[in-house]
Amino acid sequence: MEGQKLRVSKQGREAMSALAQLRDGDAALLYACAASCDGGCTLTQAAQMLDLTPERVKRASQLLLVYGLAVNHTAPPPRSETGYPSQELAQARAGDAAFSGLCDYFEASQGRILNRRELETLLNVYQTLGLPPEVLTLLMGDCAQRGRLTAREVEKQAYRWYDLGLDNYEQAASYLARQRERETRGAKVLSMLGIHDRLPGESEQKYIDKWAEMGVTDELLRLAYDKTLLGTGRLSWPYLHKILCTWREQGFRTVKDVETAPDSRNRQGQPAQLPQSAETVILQKLQQKRQQRGLVLEQRREELRRQSEAFAENESSMRLFASKMARARPSEKAKMALEYQQFVARQQEVLRQLGKPEDWLLDRPDCPLCGDRGYVGTQKCRCLEQALAAQNNRI
Repeated sequence: MEGQKLRVSKQGREAMSALAQLRDGDAALLYACAASCDGGCTLTQAAQMLDLTPERVKRASQLLLVYGLAVNHTAPPPRSETGYPSQELAQARAGDAAFSGLCDYFEASQGRILNRRELETLLNVYQTLGLPPEVLTLLMGDCAQRGRLTAREVEKQAYRWYDLGLDNYEQAASYLARQRERETRGAKVLSMLGIHDRLPGESEQKYIDKWAEMGVTDELLRLAYDKTLLGTGRLSWPYLHKILCTWREQGFRTVKDVETAPDSRNRQGQPAQLPQSAETVILQKLQQKRQQRGLVLEQRREELRRQSEAFAENESSMRLFASKMARARPSEKAKMALEYQQFVARQQEVLRQLGKPEDWLLDRPDCPLCGDRGYVGTQKCRCLEQALAAQNNRI
């Protein structure tokens, strides 16, 4: 993309952390070059200043764009507001094999024929932006997978991809793979927080992305969530983020680090001796119940590992497979879930051989709705409401 102008979009610690994870010297140099120029710099200027070949500068710019460290500050070609003559539309559809293929793909996905306005919108995108047909096909497929395949959505996303510099198949496919991984991670975190009926909003996703950059483990996030409920009585994303940032600053990377901290301020990521409401006391008791059940289950697992080598091997395989399943694409998870049941069946067989009931290792919370957390997402569970009502009646 000749004449492209880059302007940095992230600064400070956030940018330095992203560059460190990127681990690309050319990208770091180009970032510094763009940051030093008021209003950004063109790729031609950067190549001269850094004494790099145009190919290396373009590759570095694409990395910065895709990873959100910079934006394309070059004004994209203007959207055409004038309609196309009927003859030109017909010629494009019949005479341009690539454009015709895009239209065929769109119509097959929609199950209907394109109307004139849609045809004009797609032709405008195709002729104006110059994105390769294979890239536009990927883009349409992504829109279809998200249930948003319309001509206007294709136009919107095409201009966005143009700004990101996604002008070849490899870059576009890599970008989509990262987006799928991001969405999967977001859905997993929401599930851990008791939210199962939606994907994260953009502001929520930004917190989740930041936690991934920080290397927050699932176990540490669950503990921070518990602390959030105790401290606020609800799911508060800023409060949860503050706890995780505090732990990171104090060098805590695991649950054990937090729980073995020398004082309660470190353990909770907040000052000790906070006034305790009736709800806080109830939530603390629920947490103690969960911890006690977890301790009992871990003692049972340790006993079984000592008694049976077959159990230990199967348990290790289950954990490895569960990790792979968490990172799999949604289309692969149904098949993998069936495969996972084979490990479960093997575990139950070993339990029977050892004279244990099949549910010996299952967690049995008193409240199956919230798992004895008191909250389902951001809403109070009925078990917590009943406990609060009983407490008020005693008062």
